[in-house]
Order: sequence, then structure tokens, then C-alpha cells
Amino acid sequence: MNSPPEPTTGFSRFIVRQSKTILFVTVCLCLAGVLSAIRTPSSVFPQTDFPRVVILIDNGVMPGDQMMASITRPVEEAMKDIPGVVSVRSATGGGSAEVNVFFNWSVDMQKSELYVNSRLAQIRSTLPATATTNIQRLTFSAFPVVGLSLTSTGGRSQADLWQTARYDIKPRLLRVPGVARVDLVGGRAPEYHVRVDPFKLEGYHLALSQVSDALLKNNLIVQAGLRDEDRQLYLTLVDARTKSAADIGEIVVAQTESGPVRVKDVAEVVPGQEPQFNIVTADGKRAVLLNIRSQPDGSTVGIADGVEEVLAQLRKELPPDMRVAVFYDQSLLIRESVGSVWEIILFGLLLSVAIMVGFLKSGQRWLTTFSTAAIAVVVIPVTVLATLVAMKLLGMSFNLMTLGGIAAAIGLVIAAAIVVVESIAAHVAEGLTPVQAVGQSAKEITGPLVGSTLTPLVVFVPLAFIDSIQGGSSGRWP
Repeated sequence: MNSPPEPTTGFSRFIVRQSKTILFVTVCLCLAGVLSAIRTPSSVFPQTDFPRVVILIDNGVMPGDQMMASITRPVEEAMKDIPGVVSVRSATGGGSAEVNVFFNWSVDMQKSELYVNSRLAQIRSTLPATATTNIQRLTFSAFPVVGLSLTSTGGRSQADLWQTARYDIKPRLLRVPGVARVDLVGGRAPEYHVRVDPFKLEGYHLALSQVSDALLKNNLIVQAGLRDEDRQLYLTLVDARTKSAADIGEIVVAQTESGPVRVKDVAEVVPGQEPQFNIVTADGKRAVLLNIRSQPDGSTVGIADGVEEVLAQLRKELPPDMRVAVFYDQSLLIRESVGSVWEIILFGLLLSVAIMVGFLKSGQRWLTTFSTAAIAVVVIPVTVLATLVAMKLLGMSFNLMTLGGIAAAIGLVIAAAIVVVESIAAHVAEGLTPVQAVGQSAKEITGPLVGSTLTPLVVFVPLAFIDSIQGGSSGRWP
């Protein structure tokens, strides 16, 4: 009887001789994959730097044509000489303007944002002093990842809700790892209204501008100088900040022959709320919304878990008539996507095992059949865990793109696993030992298997050379 053939190729001989080493490396990759899965951030979309910087300008109630001439046009002209700028577009209205600076796809958007800040600082002295600007680089992290609503069932005012959201809830949310900022929408900030009586003002021969100047100049902290005492130098300050309606009423507007004229002599000071320009409701009640935005490299699932812990504590401390609820949560989509991937993995395992058991059981014992089919049960999770290690090293995250790619690639892994297992089982049936069967199968099917696996991958190589948003002609946003 002829002796079983020995592995002849270097690769197959290496597999047979270094089987324990390969097993050790595989176990290490699995452990690293588990650690990578825990530490890899998650988001709905991959981190993408779109070549667009948005400048938001606010200048009160200035007419639109004046905004265009004195603010929008100088800003547009200043942005045109920045390296990499393709076009500048703007929209101007009464008291507000939006300037969009578009770059080509080859620039570093972090540097480009700094260029925009620098050019805006250079022309800042030529813009109206009352104009305020806000610069934002367009990324997926510019959109909220979690949204909360604060409502009241006890008839609390919008000012009460706003103060609770601003001073109690927002600071706690900012401490959650990965949170970049928390924006408030709705509610009304509390303030004091000074209702000037024109007849009293005329009686003291004063102008309305004198009242406003007095309020502006007296509500501040002023340095009063330095005091040297006992070989120590003290900085002295005068705190003239107003903290109540009574403090505002005591502010001196002018000095007359009969004595000082105070605000309370010519006006009435009453508590009030800032003007309301939008109405926000949740569950049919007036509400304050808190939009939580992620850092560029933040984990959406981690942020959602942190926010849930904060909410659990807040629900114990807030008044019984206040309710905090989640109205938007991106992590739900990510959790469902991850769950779908694992469902595909398990379903593929069951199908592959069923197919191999069905085709390999003839002529073999059941124990040998199931032990051979168990190879596929091990190969697929190992492959996924090794992929997670590569994703972590490349700085990728769990998102719809990467999870979809893993789900699509599982089919290739299952097909390759079935081919390898069938080849090993065929050689075992011919009388080879399992070790010899592995070496012989590696010799025979390594080349064809690599070729058949790379064939569908080559189809996607041209996608790596697309410059703009996939499917778009120019990559510009409208």
C-alpha cells in the first residue's frame, strides 16, 4: 500500500509544521479583536471632512441691503484668496447672513478652517462692532446624536424650564465623554424689563439714551486699583453688578440740583422673559430641547449610554412635575445595525454547518462529519475578530459603511470555509491523517481560493479613486 503523500510546497509545509504557532497567533488575534470591539467608536456615518466651511453672521435688525454691502460682500471677498477655495456662496437677510466657503477635495479641512478664522480676524475691524460670527466646518459630527426634551406638567414658565436646562442639565451632559457641546432650543431666558415713563423722563429733562447708558455703565465689575498692606499687594475691585429689580432701580441716571435721579424715579423695573421667536413643543406641551453633539472621534453608543446614566440620576433630583425624555437617538440605528450583522453571522454559520453536514455525512462517521463542519463555526468568528483588529489599527469606527461591508464579506468567508472544509474532508476520506489532509488541501486550493476571493474585491477597487461624494458629479452641496 502506498504511503500518504507529504506536503511538497513551502506554504503547505509551513502550515503543517507551525500549526501550534498559527493556533497561538489566532487566539491572540481573537483576544485583540474582542478588545478592539470594545474600544472602537461607533457612529451612523464614517468621519468625513466635507470641503465646506460655513460662516454664520448675526447683526441684530440691520436691513438686508445694508447687511449685503457692509458685511456679506467684505467677507466673501476676504475668503476668495484662501488656498484651495473653489467657490463662495452666501445668503443674506435682515440682520443675518450665511457665507459658505467651498474647497476642493484635496485640502486639509482643519487647516482650511484655520485659514477662514485668520482671514475673518483680519477684516474684523472693518465690520460693524455689533456683528457676531460663528464658523463651523461641515462634518457628520455637526448634527446632533442625541436629543432630549424637558417639559412640565405643573404649569411652569418657559423661563423656569430654560434655567433648569441651562444650569442643571447641560453642565452634567457636557461631562459625558465624547460630548462636544449641548445646544438649547426653545424656552425663554429670564431678564428684567425697564419700562420708562416718558412724562417722568421729561419732567427731569432727561433723554432715553441717558437711561440706557446708565444701565450699561453701572452693571459691571471695575478694577479700583492696588493696595499695599503688610508687605502684601491686594487687588481691589468694585462689584456694581445688579442682581435684582431693586438693584436696577437704584442705579443713578443723572445728578440734578435737587439730588440724584435714579432709574426707579423715571421707570418701572419688572421681571420678564426674553422675546420668543420660535415655539417648541414635546408631547403636546411647551418644551426646551437639548441637542447633544458629538466630538469628531466620539462614540455615539458610548455617548448615548452616558446620557442615559445622567438621565437616571436627573429623574431622581428634578421636581416631580418636570420630565426629561429622549426624542432622538442615533445609537438605536447603530445597535440595530450591529445586531443585524451578528444575526447574519449566526445565520451563515447555521447554513454552512447544515450544508456541510448534508454533503459530508455520506461515507463518513457522524463524529467526523460534525468535527469537520465545526471548522466553519470557528473560522467565521475568527475572521470577523481579525477584521475588527484591522479596523482599529486603521482608525475606523462602527458605522453603516463598515458594518455593511462586514455583513457582505461574511458570504465570501462562508464560501471559502465550505471549499476548504470539503477539500480536507475529501482527503481524510482517501486515508490521509487530518494533518496531512490540511497540508495537501493547502497545496491544492490556496491559489484558486485566493483568486476566487480577490475577483469580487477587484470590482470595488475603482471606488477608492472617487474624489467627491459617491454618486455626485462635483462633490458640492447645494
